[in-house]
Formats: sequence, structure tokens, C-alpha cells
Amino acid sequence: MRLNYIPTIISHMSTVGSIKKVKLNLLFKYFGPESTVSEIADLMDLEDIGAVPILDDSYLLLGIVSERDIVRKLVKNGRDSDLVTAKDIMTKHIITVKKDTTLVEAVKLMKDNNIRHLPIIDEDKKLVNFISHRDIMSNSYANKKINYFLLAFALILLPAIIFIK
Repeated sequence: MRLNYIPTIISHMSTVGSIKKVKLNLLFKYFGPESTVSEIADLMDLEDIGAVPILDDSYLLLGIVSERDIVRKLVKNGRDSDLVTAKDIMTKHIITVKKDTTLVEAVKLMKDNNIRHLPIIDEDKKLVNFISHRDIMSNSYANKKINYFLLAFALILLPAIIFIK
């Protein structure tokens, strides 16, 4: 018996809302516009993250500071990271998604715009969570393991259960 089953790394039905840190509403790191780049860079180094969202007091997304922003807008120009703030170097043109955006759409947005981080916003444009390419790939790997388990169950255990009866 042949099965027409081809596992995919990213399911067309999965959404960014299915990513573990989004589903569990885990906390994410963020800064305000007046935070210094040295504060931001320290946290990024300690937490091994490549970008952080910049929010106002009501969690509205103002921008993103990435490693690329720090290098291109601060280091390259010899500016002092203790004197430069997030609002001075943050990327203001931000591509966002909603929780119901499929993972396929999210990956395409990231590829087409050469970005590795996506803010997830709600209908009021407030930040819900902040995901990276790594989060999507980790989620997809976990889904792939589940798919293999379900396939093994269907091929091995299900026929045994049926034939026992």
C-alpha cells in the first residue's frame, strides 16, 4: 500500500498564533523610544536576540531596533551608544502580521523584505508578540515531529487495532 503523504516543513494551515511563545502568551523583550542603544545592545547580547520592538506606553509599536540598525546607524558612523536612543536608529517602516497570518505567508513576507523578525499586532495595532525566523523554524520542526508520529500511528498501530477486533 502506498500513501500519497509528503511531509512539509511548514504547514499551510498553521498560523503565527500557533507558535508556542505566541500561543502561551510568553513575555517578550521590548524597549521605549528613549532607551539608549547601549542598554538595548546589552540585553540583545545577554538574551541572544537579534532585534527588539520599540513601544510607547500603551504598547503601540513605534519601531524595531535590530543588530543591523546598530551596525549601520551607530557603529559605522562612530556614534556613542550611551548617547544615542532607540528612536534615533530604529527602523520605523515595520511589516507586521496578525495571529491568523499563516506561517507560509509570514515566511514569504520575511523573505521578500529581507527581515528576520515580525511583530504580531492586534486589531488596535498593539503588539501582541514578537517572533523571529528561528521561532517559525522551531515551530515547524515540532510540527514535523508530530506529523511523523501521527504517520507512524496510522501505519503501525491503527491497523493493529483494527485487526484485533
